[in-house]
Amino acid sequence: MLSFTLKKYKVYLTIAAESIVLSLCRRDSKMFNRCRRFFSLKIVKNAGATVNLTGIIDDDTDILIANHQSMTDIFVLEEVIGNDVRFVGRTGIMDKWPVSRIVDLVGHITVDQQDRRAIIKLLKDIKGCKGKKVIIFPEGTRSQSGKIEAFEGGTKVVVEKLKLKAQPVVIKNILSVYNESAKTAKSGVIEVEALPAITIEEGWYEKTYQEMSNTFAQQKQPLEKC
Repeated sequence: MLSFTLKKYKVYLTIAAESIVLSLCRRDSKMFNRCRRFFSLKIVKNAGATVNLTGIIDDDTDILIANHQSMTDIFVLEEVIGNDVRFVGRTGIMDKWPVSRIVDLVGHITVDQQDRRAIIKLLKDIKGCKGKKVIIFPEGTRSQSGKIEAFEGGTKVVVEKLKLKAQPVVIKNILSVYNESAKTAKSGVIEVEALPAITIEEGWYEKTYQEMSNTFAQQKQPLEKC
């Protein structure tokens, strides 16, 4: 518990510091992106983690479909992909300080799941991110069950309507390293596996879910760092 409390304090302190520093930089300037990069690496390190990427994330991928277990997912993915990305997250999480300040400054996309017109706004916002990679969590919320939960329909609509090149990414072991719900933390390696880009055809969404679930089920207990 003490280890988790100390790491959580360091993580949130670093997020707060990032929100202040980014507010002093011009959005999308070299300094802005360098600061984002610095703080992403620092947050992952303060959580006690190192990150290992397996597979290749294609340069021309428009949208990455990822499983979601922790707020730390965002910073882990920024470490392996780079910081010129935009995340899609729901209100209630993305609108709480200090995360909300970073969301506003960077231009991440928020979705109000109670709004019947949310999908229209989502399509417009993602279309406006042309030239940047967008990362979306199709489960719609964080999964603490030890498996990838069923996908909601929004991601399918976005990919098909906007004709985006989509690629699945599976995050493994993150809860074994840093788990806010269980209040446990230990040093270790978080594995990120990039799967091949998706061919959009009949049944592609169900197939993607199954492939990601199978990949996630193959995770091993992370090796602790010395």
